[in-house]
Amino acid sequence: MLSKSFSKGRPCIFLSAIAANLLSAFFPSEPLHWVISVLCILIILMVFRSVSRFVQGLSTLFLLIGASLLLASDAAWTQFVTGFGNMLNILSLFALIPFIALPIELGNYASRIQHMIQRTIKRSGLLYSMTASLSYILSSFMNIATLPMVYQTIRPSLELFPIEQKERFISRAITHGYSMPIVWTPVAPIVGIIVEMTGVRWSAIVPIMIPFSLFGLFLDGLMGQWNAKRRQKQLDPAVIREMAAARQMVDEHTPPFRKPCHPVHIPLAILVFTCLIALLEKYTQYSFLLLVSVAVIPFALLWSVLIGYGRPFIQKSKAMLPAQLLKMKEQFLVFLSAGFMISAIQTSGAGHVLNSWIMAGVGLVGADLFLLLIPLIPLALAFVGLHPAVGLALTAESLNPHALGISPELTAIAMLTGAATAFLMGPYNATAGMMANLTKQSSIRISNWNAPFTLVYLVMSMFLLIILKKGY
Repeated sequence: MLSKSFSKGRPCIFLSAIAANLLSAFFPSEPLHWVISVLCILIILMVFRSVSRFVQGLSTLFLLIGASLLLASDAAWTQFVTGFGNMLNILSLFALIPFIALPIELGNYASRIQHMIQRTIKRSGLLYSMTASLSYILSSFMNIATLPMVYQTIRPSLELFPIEQKERFISRAITHGYSMPIVWTPVAPIVGIIVEMTGVRWSAIVPIMIPFSLFGLFLDGLMGQWNAKRRQKQLDPAVIREMAAARQMVDEHTPPFRKPCHPVHIPLAILVFTCLIALLEKYTQYSFLLLVSVAVIPFALLWSVLIGYGRPFIQKSKAMLPAQLLKMKEQFLVFLSAGFMISAIQTSGAGHVLNSWIMAGVGLVGADLFLLLIPLIPLALAFVGLHPAVGLALTAESLNPHALGISPELTAIAMLTGAATAFLMGPYNATAGMMANLTKQSSIRISNWNAPFTLVYLVMSMFLLIILKKGY
């Protein structure tokens, strides 16, 4: 009954919690902190019965662990209430980030990209690299919305190429390109979590992570082109001639694109937004997550105005925000429950116990080897169903880089590269789920298709950590 009674007011309560959280960042106060905690408890009660059994079980486990830790440490009753709201800053970013995709949608950039591909790309290997690169560029801004946009843009063009397993081809290209910017882009909540919890400055790791992600994209392009050449040799030459003739007909009959929005706007916007966040981080004292959350909507609105879609942006935003918040009910439940557990770990001192266990493990294997094992942690947690953001938040809370003899920057880099592997191959996260829906395949199959590149990426990550260890 409680879930039903709140159902109509969900977006308002979600939005109130996010607004209160942002307000408290600028004007901290004890009463406002209580308001946030009470709103978070209401959200948990409100959505619990409307989510899947798995999410119910996972959130219940987090809540029970948190409550048990507080009871064991004889915490005051007030801490059972104020412990909620610990990860609301991450949820705020999840809720607001999709708005930066609106200018790309309103400007109809995808149609122009599709037309350019059909007219200029002649080989399937080059199409693979183009698809992965497009996914990389859009992922730097759009996060999960990248997957359906790139799929819908590229999938029709696959019929013009001699590709035997089209869904595997496009799934690999999109997910590989999508996962690479996750280690640096300011719109990726994973980056915000790691920056916040390790205490590093985002601007300190970006000069390392951007070249590393581009190298990963380049290596994936080489692997994709090699696979395309190898598989094309196995096809019937008559099929190849038929595809070439079909592509020629498209070239001759497709009218020129007349829209003013050129795809070059997207990388330029990425560059401007990245520089803006770096400057704000340098010259203000506010957290990285807060800066991105506050900047994203004004930036998207300005972009829309510049391309002539200011009013449509405002109109679409009004309809988009409630729908986006309703879609996040499972994320709200899991993240708020995990945040309560993390708060309980901090309050009860259990973090010191966890860190002592980790220290014992480091003593057995050595700090250098332990550093190389950190990227495997998010990947392992992804296979037991934990969202990479939750897994990394719990991991970061348990790791004390200084006590381990590892610099915070190296720890952050190791965790970020591990997060990318979780997005690449985790069968239960949103990436695999969305690609499974788009390609009509199982999420396990999507995960298996990404296994070869994930292994290569892990080796790359370990080499990077070995090289960086000498400089820190």
